[in-house]
Amino acid sequence: MKKKEETKYLDKEWDVMNLYLKSFLDTGDQEALHKFRVQIKKLRAMLSLIEGSSGKDGLLKNFKPVRKVFKYAGNIREAHVNLQLSSSYGLKNDTFESGQQKIIEEGTAEFRNRSKKLIKNINNAQKELKRQLPAVDDDSIAAFYKQQLELIAVNFTVSGFTEDMHTNRKLIKILVYNHKLADKALNGVLNFNIAYLDKLQEAIGKWHDNVVAVQLFSSPGFNDKSIVTRINRINAGVKRTVTSLTDDFLNKATTLEKQVNITD
Repeated sequence: MKKKEETKYLDKEWDVMNLYLKSFLDTGDQEALHKFRVQIKKLRAMLSLIEGSSGKDGLLKNFKPVRKVFKYAGNIREAHVNLQLSSSYGLKNDTFESGQQKIIEEGTAEFRNRSKKLIKNINNAQKELKRQLPAVDDDSIAAFYKQQLELIAVNFTVSGFTEDMHTNRKLIKILVYNHKLADKALNGVLNFNIAYLDKLQEAIGKWHDNVVAVQLFSSPGFNDKSIVTRINRINAGVKRTVTSLTDDFLNKATTLEKQVNITD
């Protein structure tokens, strides 16, 4: 893959990220904030692929200013998700709701106050990364995908339903996010079942979301045992789905791919 291709992809995804950031700063829209953070994940996935394929260090290090914004925005996003969870389960807790709303409002205000510096840091990171991007041999990209799939397969045999399962999801998403960028390198070398992998990461995501919900509703502010029992019952079914999907992972992941649109 030529550096020109990488730069074009980086610029395109970076522009989309900046559009969502501007939208959030202008309107405070939570969906824009969510999509802004998704774009950061996609860009980080690209840099992980290039570092892992080329052996060149420093790309992810120079992406840290953007990652800091991602984490900062995560506090606002988490409060919003918590409000959505309490609403979806019909729970009413005025103290909790006002506290989460305060986090959103104060976090958004501070985000806006710091926006000029944040945007400057983001733009500087983009310039530095474009300067550093190396050309990557297609064979090295294919080898990276094979190695990562083998690593994930091993992880599934030992991780169980722990935080390591969530880590497996992150590794899968790196491959899924980069599929279009890596398509030429994989063509004829490695069959990559993107539909299966996307279905699997989505199922793991549902499991992890339920774990987070249990933690929330078990906290002193709620301690709602009936809701926790209900979520655990639902999650038992999700875990069965994940277990079924991860069975014979490597074989399923390397069957002929089916094209799907990855949006999240």
